Amino acid sequence: MTIPYLPTLILVIPLAALLVIALVLLRRRGQDYRLAKIQAERLRNFLLALARSNRMVLCEQREEQLLQESCRICVETGHALLACVYVRDGDLAHRAAMAGPASRVLENVPSPLPLQDPDVQDSYTVRVLNKGVRLVSNDYVLDGQAGRWREEAVAQGIRAIAWIPLHRGGSVHAVLMLCAGERGFFDEELLKLLDELGADLSFALDSIDIRNEAELARLEVEAGHKRFRTLFDAAPVPMAIVSIPDRRIREANATLLRLSGLDKSQLLGTETASNAYAILPEDRDLFYRILSETGHVRDLVLRIRQPDGRVQRSVFNAEQINYSGQACFLVTSANVEFMHSGH
Repeated sequence: MTIPYLPTLILVIPLAALLVIALVLLRRRGQDYRLAKIQAERLRNFLLALARSNRMVLCEQREEQLLQESCRICVETGHALLACVYVRDGDLAHRAAMAGPASRVLENVPSPLPLQDPDVQDSYTVRVLNKGVRLVSNDYVLDGQAGRWREEAVAQGIRAIAWIPLHRGGSVHAVLMLCAGERGFFDEELLKLLDELGADLSFALDSIDIRNEAELARLEVEAGHKRFRTLFDAAPVPMAIVSIPDRRIREANATLLRLSGLDKSQLLGTETASNAYAILPEDRDLFYRILSETGHVRDLVLRIRQPDGRVQRSVFNAEQINYSGQACFLVTSANVEFMHSGH
């Protein structure tokens, strides 16, 4: 028996099968294209977030502001549902900053977190703080290691979370938690960017410490300079700061100005040998020879020519110092006759 249209069916069935296969391939290609487009957009957003965080790193001088701005950038530019930073403080972890529409998920999470509490020790946040390694949950809904706050997180639309360690002074200082609304959100390329973000924020934290230490050192130097200036000006014996290379007077206290009969404008910048109130030349050579050989002068009796021409003996002491970036020495003198008089 001959089946009508059999030759036609023989041709049509393979063609239909090929058409189905082609449609499936096109659909898969479309899905791959959409997935690639989503991934590219995701990377673009976090690249922009990374660029903005880099600019912020250069100008932020306070830790609180740095961390809050980082969370804001990750939400507004990286499109995270929630960004949060926990900072370690001994056996506690304080929530230092957060941003994002899913922030209410943290309403029932204690702050500070007691790091020694068995209920939180196995949480992702505490594990990152303890070990200093990045952790990811790309399917938080089904994550068996998720903490007791998973139900609330899922209710807020959170499907994936990444925890990025932040270092300070060589130790784990904080953890940046980023939450996304899509399962599998944190692919390898994105995680590389987040590692860069963590490194940049760690660098910023170290930079804040360096700037704070430099400012503290500056204030200490300034305070020390003020104390020295007070003692220098109030000293009852003649004192001067003299530049070693050119032997010019850089500073003189009130007692020296009174004994020399000059004011500062007349005395500062002059050579020690050019003043009427000065050490006799042969004694001056001895003074500089000892200073050059030993770096200081101790209780050396030298002859001083007074402005009226009289010569008196004085006891000199000198110590090399750095003054305003110049190699100088601080010199003091006391009149021998005055000392022997019992004053």
